[in-house]
Amino acid sequence: MSDLSFVSYSQNGEDVVLWRALSGVAGGRYVEVGGNDPTVDSVSRAFYERGWSGVVLEPVAEFAARFREERPRDTVLEAAAGSGSGETTLHVIAGTGLSSTDPEVAASQRARGWQTVETVVQQVRLDDVLAEHVGEGEDVHFLLVDVEGAEREVLGSLDLHRWRPWVLVVEATAPSTDSPTHEAWEHLVLSAGYRLVLFDGLSRFYVADEHADLAPRLSYPASPADGAIIRRDQVTAERIARLEEDLRTTERDLVRWRGVALNGWAGVQGHTGTTSGIEAAELRAEMQRLQATLSWRVTAPLRQVRRLQTGLARRR
Repeated sequence: MSDLSFVSYSQNGEDVVLWRALSGVAGGRYVEVGGNDPTVDSVSRAFYERGWSGVVLEPVAEFAARFREERPRDTVLEAAAGSGSGETTLHVIAGTGLSSTDPEVAASQRARGWQTVETVVQQVRLDDVLAEHVGEGEDVHFLLVDVEGAEREVLGSLDLHRWRPWVLVVEATAPSTDSPTHEAWEHLVLSAGYRLVLFDGLSRFYVADEHADLAPRLSYPASPADGAIIRRDQVTAERIARLEEDLRTTERDLVRWRGVALNGWAGVQGHTGTTSGIEAAELRAEMQRLQATLSWRVTAPLRQVRRLQTGLARRR
């Protein structure tokens, strides 16, 4: 794939920034802590499509299963990263990327109206994960930490003097807010020979001193000059196609059955001789009016989808 065909799947263009700096690396490696969905809002998806692979930690069983199905080259661990090994409580907000091992974060999300379900999951130290799945002297080209409030615990489990990811990307605002959180953990990064190169409003990007040549390309957010196709969900086109077909089928069925009912009513009235020619014509007109109204209502979502398609085409 060329740079011109680059498709961004990430929430905030993080993959565009990383690709700008790392596009010269063939078959690179990432470590993603808090993988969430393998496609939707994924920072690593675009890299996977270009032959990269990595280690993904995702404690929510549903998302871990999706990773294994969609991205077989990745090593997927159904576990949370933290300061110790064993078990920990995960506060799951189903179907979202908001699940957290931090009870205070979970409480704040419940206060916003989210429902949480507590489950026990495995917890591992990042040092142990890298020792098993990466190995000494092997490159990790970027490490992504997106753990909804548990960044301090995750980074505290990794010896950044021993393991030297070229680039670190750490979510740096409290979940569902713009309140900064980096003061709790940034000293662990800076003291290990990393420098801050970008804060994009959501995440902070750091580059290892020995790869400081990448800093200029990491220093600004995704922009039109990158030439990326920004798309939140890689299955958008497929979903549009399925929705269109479902709507067409529903429209045909509803219009047909309404027509059958009205025609039957008109036929009965005509058969019993209780309906005049004028009344029959009025019935037929009413049937046509109802069909048109029903068609308009049923296809309203389809028209919205088509407007979405037009907008995507214009953006491209």
